[in-house]
Amino acid sequence: MAAAALTHQDPGLQPERTLLSWTRTSLLLLVVAGFMLRWAPYHGAAVLGLFCAAAVVSAGASVSQRRRLGKAVRGITRESYPPAIGTVAALALAVVVLTAAALVMLAVT
Repeated sequence: MAAAALTHQDPGLQPERTLLSWTRTSLLLLVVAGFMLRWAPYHGAAVLGLFCAAAVVSAGASVSQRRRLGKAVRGITRESYPPAIGTVAALALAVVVLTAAALVMLAVT
């Protein structure tokens, strides 16, 4: 998508703030996954599996940011901006599943 196509009448507002929040969310997911690595000596490969799963979810959210930014800019231009319910639900589900897996792993020991 060309840079000229990603312009709207309110630069610095909604789409850019949303993009920054998705970036922070992706980064935080990686940081939390990194903290899980300290369990590796006690739980072995299960921790590495959780870390890899969190990294994949974080990468997926990061990669799809550009598409979401384009949709947001076009939505503001058209004055019709649908929420990203699917993306938010997928990320929430992934976080719940990763959390449950980490809790089960800790409880089993």
